[in-house]
Order: sequence, then C-alpha cells, then structure tokens
Amino acid sequence: MSHTPPAGATAASPLHERIAAASGENPARCYQCGRCSAGCPVADEGDCQPHQVLRLVQLDDEAALHALQPWLCVSCNTCATRCPQQVDLSAIMDALRVEAIERGTAPAAAREVVAFNQVFVERVAARGRLNEGELGAHFNLRVHAPFKNLTALPGMLVRGKMRPPGGSIAGAVEAMRTRKEPQQP
Repeated sequence: MSHTPPAGATAASPLHERIAAASGENPARCYQCGRCSAGCPVADEGDCQPHQVLRLVQLDDEAALHALQPWLCVSCNTCATRCPQQVDLSAIMDALRVEAIERGTAPAAAREVVAFNQVFVERVAARGRLNEGELGAHFNLRVHAPFKNLTALPGMLVRGKMRPPGGSIAGAVEAMRTRKEPQQP
C-alpha cells in the first residue's frame, strides 16, 4: 500500500515530504522494527543502518542526504519484503540519491557510484544498448583513471565475457526521447 505523496512538495518542504513525493512511500509508516536492516545484504557496509537512514528522513534530518547507505543500496527489495508496514525502503533510497545529486550533497565515498550511474544512463540514451567495454572506458575517463582495470580486458575478451562494441538499436534512442510516462488514474 503506497502513500499518496503531498502535492507540490518543493525544496523548501520538509525532507520527509520531499522524499514521500519522490518515492511514493510514506516514511512515517515505519515504526523502526529494524527488519529491513537485519535482512539488508549491505547494511554493515555503510555509515549507518537502513532503518537509521529512514529515521533521519522521519526526523527531517538533512544528514540523510549525506549518508553513504543510500548509495550502497542494491535495490534487492529484501527490506520491502521483510517490512511489516510494507514500506519500500529501496524507493526511498532511490529518492535520497536523486535529491543528494540535485543538491550536491552526495558523500565523497559515493562519487564513483554517481559517476557510474551518469555514464550508464548516458550510454544507453546515446545508443539504445550498452556495451560493457564502452561503459568501462567512459567511466574510467569520467573518474580520471583511464587505465583502471585495463589488464583484465584481454582475458575477458578471450573468455567471451565481453564483446567488442556493436551498433545501435534502430529507433531505440528516438523512442526513449519521445517516451511518455504512463498516466496515473
């Protein structure tokens, strides 16, 4: 069951309202049982647990926008499956990442994740498909490490784990540009 986001949540709105509007989830429904954190495969890798990030959102604490945990979220939806309140924490983490990028508050440790996401979307938008080698090359250039992982390339090509760049999908780029969002009832 998802929450109807408040209409017109703006940058001046409290954090919980902005995140609710962006994610379609109501952060207030969480009662901090911790089941999301108990099942999260990356809960111990960040600076705080997933349920703690959600608590920061509930308290309108902008520290949630500086947290590393949203950047580590792999969107496996284990949290949503385990949540007795059916809060989709993955959607909330997505919304936190988007807002952190817009405000320039992404933590330094997440800069490569931000760069990878941007390169990924750019490459798919440009060609309608993704080639791992091309993605890796563009990412390495974006993070100013052009030779990063270069020694792995020949072995991956020989074992068939990576293919040379191919063509574009005819009409895919134009279809992405003209795609309209589905109408909400």
